Amino acid sequence: MNPEFVDQLFKTLLHTEVTKKVHRDVYPAISPSRPELSQAGKVVLITGGGTGVGFSSARSFVRAAADTVIILGRRVEVLETAVSALEKEAKVTGTNTKIISRVCDATNLTEVNEFWKDLAEKGIIVDVYIANAAKFTEPKPILELGADEVWSQMEVNAKSPLYFVEKFYSQPSEKQKFLVNVTSAVIHMTAVLMVAERPAYVLSKMTGTMLFQLIALHVPPEKMQIVTIHPGVVYADGWKAMGFTPERFDTDELCGSFAVWAASKQAEFLHGRFVWTSWDVDELATGENRKRIDSDPEYLRASIVGANGGV
Repeated sequence: MNPEFVDQLFKTLLHTEVTKKVHRDVYPAISPSRPELSQAGKVVLITGGGTGVGFSSARSFVRAAADTVIILGRRVEVLETAVSALEKEAKVTGTNTKIISRVCDATNLTEVNEFWKDLAEKGIIVDVYIANAAKFTEPKPILELGADEVWSQMEVNAKSPLYFVEKFYSQPSEKQKFLVNVTSAVIHMTAVLMVAERPAYVLSKMTGTMLFQLIALHVPPEKMQIVTIHPGVVYADGWKAMGFTPERFDTDELCGSFAVWAASKQAEFLHGRFVWTSWDVDELATGENRKRIDSDPEYLRASIVGANGGV
């Protein structure tokens, strides 16, 4: 791959000017070890929790002393490997977090119903839901992929999280719930060739982003706090297959730790908003950024903005 093209690609993917400080790795304000971010006593559910961003989030919640971390996925061997690693993490950090895995196809409503029924029968109430399961396929225009394949991405990236959040929200508990939706910066990067090559993924991730944004309009954060995040440019198998090495990428520690911060009361001011994990949380919470968040209902929300404001 042309080195100049690669340099320009990463410059584009990583470029942001929302905060002056831009992070590529975990930093003190979002460290899971901060007492203010403690997840003690909480049960955390992560879809797609066996690999990638899901696994790094699970690891960070273990470090934040969550009582229980539940990871869902479709592959038994992947979940078993993840559970082993997370149990070792809990032992090393001394958090004693209980790790539970469950094979569950997030698009199979029968399996999803059985999962939530099993939790209810065991008296388990989920406090934090990380909506992380995702699907994308080969790079083709929408009309070449065909309706069935496009819709399969909508099933995973939009319908499935809607079904999960209905179950999550309707649990018989008055405790505040926290929801972190993992989306992608692709929703506003279609000018980038590698993004434009997967329009069905853009469509389905934007739909999922709008879903949680609209839910947040009618659910106060005191009942269920909702924050949507772009996890950063995280090294994964797809990048590896293309010949890239980890040095160019954000660390998975960053996205995992940010997920913990986003599931804390400190992130309440971002209820219903979309943020990048690379943005400095102290800058978001103060100064001009905070003023705009508090005064502009369209800022950091997916929208078509014209002469009459957001639509």
